[in-house]
Amino acid sequence: MSRVDEIKKMLKTDPKDSFLTYALALEYEKAEKPKEAIKIIEGLIQHDPNYLGAYYKLGQLYEAQDKLTKAQKIYSTGIKLATEKQDNKAKGELEEALWLIEEE
Repeated sequence: MSRVDEIKKMLKTDPKDSFLTYALALEYEKAEKPKEAIKIIEGLIQHDPNYLGAYYKLGQLYEAQDKLTKAQKIYSTGIKLATEKQDNKAKGELEEALWLIEEE
């Protein structure tokens, strides 16, 4: 059984588990299926907009697809959330990612 299958099986018992959903997206990214990973993380943010790590990963996935405007928007949204949560580490990572896009 693949890791994707294992995670999907676990998600059947708790479909709204944000950590497992995020883990599933990472597995799709590793399997070089970025569109699936993007779809999963977009859904994760819709159902759990406070899952801060999703913003950085989604921004990276958008960048890899050359969707820089979408990446900028998602990084900016993540920065606002990190500020609200007083998570300076995440805020700094998101700000750096946004800055690197703007420098291109």
